[in-house]
Amino acid sequence: MMSIRVFCKYLAGEDMLAFSAYTKIQAIRRLPVPERVLENILSIDDVQLILEMPDASTKIGLRDRFYTALLYDTGCRNDEILSLTLGDIVTGKDGGKVNIIGKGRKFRVTPLSKEVITMLRQYENAFHPEHCPQKHLFYITRKGVETSMSADNAARILRKIEEKAKLQRPDIPHLHPHYFRHVRAMHLYQAGMPLPLIGEWLGHSQLETTLIYSYADTEMKRVASDKVNNSKSSVFNEEQFVFQDDDAIIRKLYGLA
Repeated sequence: MMSIRVFCKYLAGEDMLAFSAYTKIQAIRRLPVPERVLENILSIDDVQLILEMPDASTKIGLRDRFYTALLYDTGCRNDEILSLTLGDIVTGKDGGKVNIIGKGRKFRVTPLSKEVITMLRQYENAFHPEHCPQKHLFYITRKGVETSMSADNAARILRKIEEKAKLQRPDIPHLHPHYFRHVRAMHLYQAGMPLPLIGEWLGHSQLETTLIYSYADTEMKRVASDKVNNSKSSVFNEEQFVFQDDDAIIRKLYGLA
């Protein structure tokens, strides 16, 4: 559908399609399709289990845990993570943040959790004792030459973690870098973050891309429905509906609480 819209925009620009027809095409409602609905999203407990799989007492395990935690915490694309330098991560009294150059050379800033900042300190001590800001955050050394860690190396890290996690929880889905991006977005949505803000967090250029997360969370909708149906304010309850004029509710509606 997106391709058709772009093509019709080109036709309209070349006077090969009436503007009225182009307007109708653009007004076609976007509906979710089964192929776009996310399934098998990891729970918070699942992510915690996965982060426990690398042996953080070893240097490689320390790297594997930090890479996976950063992948989840930032919701970044894998190439964005692998292209980071040490100087792209800024920490201070108010916490930490990552400066990211995403698709189309667009710049954005993503906050870091305190737990991941702690992992960063441990990782820096092991892999960046000189604290050189220009150095790649994740790198490998071959024959004395340091290069940025490749996507193949990243895939091997997640494959090791997946195999180990499946021994404890066989239903853990296949782990790949982009999957953690979806998991993070779903967790943010479940926590109440507005979709436009999630889109900014992930670096989406169009809100339509972010809407997939609102389609996917059936469980979230079911829980919300149960709360309404079982509350005194339910339409299925004989008691009179009472509106509570609470400033906290207004703040929540506008994403301020």
